[in-house]
Amino acid sequence: MLRLGLTTTLEQPEPSRSDSHAWSAHPNYHLLATVLGIRPATPGFRAVIIRPALGALKQASGRMPTPAGEIAVAFERRGSAGVDARIELPPNTRGTFLWNGRASPLRPGSNRVRR
Repeated sequence: MLRLGLTTTLEQPEPSRSDSHAWSAHPNYHLLATVLGIRPATPGFRAVIIRPALGALKQASGRMPTPAGEIAVAFERRGSAGVDARIELPPNTRGTFLWNGRASPLRPGSNRVRR
C-alpha cells in the first residue's frame, strides 16, 4: 500500500481505492492512546496522563499532535518491570506519568523518568 502512495488501508485487493474510513485509523489511535498511553487529562490537552501499556515490547516511541502542540514519547524497558521514559510536552502543558502504580509529575519541555 505504501508503494501505491496510499495513506489508508485498501477497501479490497487491487484494483481498489483508499478511502479515509475510521476503521483504518483505529490502529493509529490505539498505538498512541493505548500502547504509548497518551491521553488528555483536561480538554485541549492542557494536562495529560501518560500510562503506557507496552505488553511484551522492549521499546516503543511515537509523537501525537494535539491542540497544544506535539507530544513525543520514547520508552525502553529496564529489566522485567522497569522503564526509561523520555517525554516531551508542549509549552503550557503539564502531565502525569504512570508506571506500575507510581505517578511522576511532568512539566512542559523535556522530561525523563527512570523506574
